[in-house]
Amino acid sequence: MNPAPAGTKTRARLTLLALLTVFVLPLLAAWGFARGPFDWRPQSNLNYGVLLQPPLQLNSVGVMPATGAALTMNAIARDWFVVVLHNGPCTVSCQQLMEAAERIQIAVGRDVGRVSLALLSSEAITSTPLGNQLWLAADAELSQALRQASGEPPFDAKFLIVDYRGYAVLMYPPSEEGPGVLEDLKRLLRAAAT
Repeated sequence: MNPAPAGTKTRARLTLLALLTVFVLPLLAAWGFARGPFDWRPQSNLNYGVLLQPPLQLNSVGVMPATGAALTMNAIARDWFVVVLHNGPCTVSCQQLMEAAERIQIAVGRDVGRVSLALLSSEAITSTPLGNQLWLAADAELSQALRQASGEPPFDAKFLIVDYRGYAVLMYPPSEEGPGVLEDLKRLLRAAAT
């Protein structure tokens, strides 16, 4: 039997080294990014609102429909509610917030049927400034529960995004005019559609 020429052995070793490099180097790089010294994760959140951790179930803090019955959201899976928070009677400022919420609902485009509007107020609602909204009456402990779930410094929320089961998942500060709510809502609608 003839011994293999030196060039063939070198070529075989280089081929083996190349194969090991192709398979082992990505594993080492992945380990470096996952466990190593590289901090590649983004430092900020993608959402505009404050994420409530854990989501706040509105039933648990005394929220009920204006009729006084148990709260049922009357929605199907993958539907969302934009809830306007307003203390006191629904006057001009409340109507402006409801109109902003209606613009958000219209701006979601083809998913407009999956977004409902609601007004959450501590005052009894007698008339509706807009068409088919869900009217809710709020208990005083809602604001405290929102502050605890958000983990943020206290602020009075202006909008909430609530899922079809009645869980508030995002809340927005008074400075939010609507574009941030719209972007978060579009992201939620896309995620819920899959």
